[in-house]
Amino acid sequence: MSVEQPDTWKPLCAQIDFTGILDASGITTAARYWTGLLIDEYRRHARHNDLLLSYYDGNVTASDYGVRAGDRLKNDQSCDWPQKAVTAWADRISLEGFVLPPETDRTLLDDVVDRNNLVNAYNEHVPVKGLYGCMAATVNRSAQGHAVVRFHGADTFTAIPSPDYTDGVVAAGLAVARREFTEWSTDRMVPTIVNLHLPGNVGQFRQTWAGQWTYEDGPTREELPTLYVFTHERVGSVAPFGRTRITKFVRTLTDDAIRCMWHMQVSGTFYSMAKLWMTGLSDEQFDAVMNDKDGYQLSRILAFTVGGGDENPQFGQLSGNSPQPFIDELRSLACQFSGATSVPLNSLGIVQDNPSSSEAIVTSREDICMVAKRDIQADKATLRRVMRAALAMESNVTTSELDASLRDVKAKFANPITYGISARADYAAKVNAIIPGYGQTEAGMRMVGIDEEDIPEVQARVRQAEGMRLATATMEARAAIASASSES
Repeated sequence: MSVEQPDTWKPLCAQIDFTGILDASGITTAARYWTGLLIDEYRRHARHNDLLLSYYDGNVTASDYGVRAGDRLKNDQSCDWPQKAVTAWADRISLEGFVLPPETDRTLLDDVVDRNNLVNAYNEHVPVKGLYGCMAATVNRSAQGHAVVRFHGADTFTAIPSPDYTDGVVAAGLAVARREFTEWSTDRMVPTIVNLHLPGNVGQFRQTWAGQWTYEDGPTREELPTLYVFTHERVGSVAPFGRTRITKFVRTLTDDAIRCMWHMQVSGTFYSMAKLWMTGLSDEQFDAVMNDKDGYQLSRILAFTVGGGDENPQFGQLSGNSPQPFIDELRSLACQFSGATSVPLNSLGIVQDNPSSSEAIVTSREDICMVAKRDIQADKATLRRVMRAALAMESNVTTSELDASLRDVKAKFANPITYGISARADYAAKVNAIIPGYGQTEAGMRMVGIDEEDIPEVQARVRQAEGMRLATATMEARAAIASASSES
């Protein structure tokens, strides 16, 4: 018999249990102090983070304001707009790689990037940043002495901002480095390794049994904690770790949309099976109808006899409601949602009456591209700190001692404005017209959509064609000179 595997893409346990960690054997006074502060900070945000995840996954329900359609028909509507608010923005942020100054040896950089799968790991965690408002990257040293870079969502890390609210820098941070099923926990994953990031120290907690922890200090040469926070819509000291894209207003609109779709479903049921009314029934007839409402509703013919009294049964039905008011309401909610999140209406399933021109489509996406571009600029600076720390750890030096060329490492992102392949190809063609030869560079080839693996082959073909063209031109020139000589 096959056993259904759990969905491990999302947290199996949104709130992590830190019971007993403050009593870990070997814990220092400083580690206990900072760990206590960080756990309190984690628990303050845990319920809100669970709520955000519920909206993202579409697992929320809304009150129906007393509208009922029988006990067997429940409000089972869901809405994926909160997920769209995150993914429509995240899809426009794509890290392509890291670059160094020309003529700089890339061996060390490529080794760190490839071993940690950095490009894919960052891109996969961008939606997490939009969901919770922030994510983090930690830099640790492996048992083999290599730099280990891992990304975390707010479900597996917490941090306290630096005293001066420096972007990407924290005073202290706590990150779950490993979760697994254990012999004392077979029904859920529990944290078995937790790292405490402090200035000049990366301490490690290990859970050896339920609620039993050990702690080991890990002095480092870095002056700042090697935990770096990426934020979305950071607002200085007001929201130093950013704000979620699933704001309270977004959640309210989602509830209204769920409620609207539920009312539309009830109205559709009412429209397809119109409401019946009966008057003048005898007591027996009234009891029979009330005891079998569905049967009378579904019957094609109803016949009643006049009772012994003055009863005069009458039969009729009410006309069904039009769904148009609900469609208009849903469109109005979608317009408000689009204005709050910059997500285009067509991404929310709202089809415009008139087909939009290409210019109108680009204009509708401009706002969300601008939001993505601001995030890219902020993340470039944070990724630079992450890579400097990783390269320094790999070289067994501090970031300040790192070679100047390696310190100049930079992250390269795709342009969110030229989001589609056609837009990117058009952009590359226009640039190539201004700067001849741009289309034959690696940057130009990536812009038109050529895969990274195919670039060397395309460049080889281009060089081969260019060589043949030069050879042909040379032979023709020699033939022309020879012909001119013989004539003279």
